[in-house]
Amino acid sequence: MSTLALNHVLHRVPAWLIRAADRVLAFLAGLDEARTVAQRFETLARMSDAELAEHGLKREDIPRAAFAHAPRA
Repeated sequence: MSTLALNHVLHRVPAWLIRAADRVLAFLAGLDEARTVAQRFETLARMSDAELAEHGLKREDIPRAAFAHAPRA
């Protein structure tokens, strides 16, 4: 499909549909972020106290460390 034809189609899409699609995409991005944080938490939780110490962490630091690299909205 040419750029001109695609541009014409996009201008005919109702604004509410574009907003709905944006919200769905934001929701899916949030799910992906949550999955990433959960995996990071799980990885850290499986480490021994000695392994955590090698990373400069204590067991009580795991939640903070799991969220440390999560993007902020």
